[in-house]
Amino acid sequence: MKPFDFVHIADTHLGYMQYNLPERRADFSRVFVEAVDKTLELKPSYAILAGDIFNSPRPPNVTLATAVRELRRLTDGGVKVFVVDGSHDMAPNIMTGTVLIPLHNARLVTYLPRLEGHSWQDDNCYIYGLQCYRGLQEADRQLPTYLERGRPSPKADRFNILVFHGAVDNPKYMPPYIKPDVREEQLPPGFQYYAAGHIHHSSVRPFKGGTLVYPGCLETTDYTEATVEKGFFWVRVNSREEPPDMERVKVEGAREFKVKEQDFSGQPTEKIVREASRTISELDSEGAMLALKLKGQLPSSYRRSQIDIPKIKASAVKALYPLILNQMVETSLQETSPLKETRELKTIAHSYFLKLLSKKHPPDLSQKLATVAVELLDCEEARAKTLIEESTRKDSS
Repeated sequence: MKPFDFVHIADTHLGYMQYNLPERRADFSRVFVEAVDKTLELKPSYAILAGDIFNSPRPPNVTLATAVRELRRLTDGGVKVFVVDGSHDMAPNIMTGTVLIPLHNARLVTYLPRLEGHSWQDDNCYIYGLQCYRGLQEADRQLPTYLERGRPSPKADRFNILVFHGAVDNPKYMPPYIKPDVREEQLPPGFQYYAAGHIHHSSVRPFKGGTLVYPGCLETTDYTEATVEKGFFWVRVNSREEPPDMERVKVEGAREFKVKEQDFSGQPTEKIVREASRTISELDSEGAMLALKLKGQLPSSYRRSQIDIPKIKASAVKALYPLILNQMVETSLQETSPLKETRELKTIAHSYFLKLLSKKHPPDLSQKLATVAVELLDCEEARAKTLIEESTRKDSS
């Protein structure tokens, strides 16, 4: 085999109109164009897009037009594009299908699951693609049949790449907040590079004698990704026996996200609105996305609904969008009224004792004994003895 190189990109989520903002849909297209620009500068042999290329299997026409234009730029530039579907752009059903199929038919991409043997090869590499599955149960049900229809066949004289989209069911390879999509043992061995998508943080880890790689996302799909470095990997392969050289390619055009968490425990809602508005004003900057998390426990006489979120948002005048996350905790009635809680428990206990005693005693006596039994629950020892003696004397008489 001869040395070759490829770029590994994933989770572009083209067409995602985050917070119903058309500007955000344009943002996702813009960073994809930047990634294509940087890829054409590198002039790799191949480009691998490991799923969630689109945010839905039926993207808006404006998004589809952008994708067609940019994929055409790659193919015209001599870069062969290999894709698999992700959890967002996979076919929701057989009738609907995925937009990746017409793109494959138009020869803009090579949709690996569509090929015979789910694979493509030349003298330098063998590339196998897995279909995406919605969770472990679906993978357990359908993946064995998929592998049977086209068995993975890594080549001894070439560099072997497995492309898939999903989180591997092993804490070593996935963050705790993500549900697994495929079992570790279901991924076939014998590949030098496992080109993965789905996890939006980039990572490179040893895996089954090769390397498991997640390139991360190109734009912020959730405010929790604000600090994640956006980009993809440029991979240079010199031989099958040695690990490839990997270089992180940063994407600079992602929109700025500013995230802050503020604790307002014990403060009245009026003060929370005032202080949160001040914080939003301090975060405010031209075209940025803002996210402010309101944390803490409210005083007993206040409710979350009393926090004027629109008024806080209005303090941002330059940002594209201010997101206010009201995570304040209300003080429950049981916490504020122990006396009421005690009365309710005594009422329940009285009903229980009355039901039990009425099986052996007349109604009047059962009522008196049930009342005594409830009083015994929390009275002092001397008083308890008196109550028992009196109730026993009356009962014997």
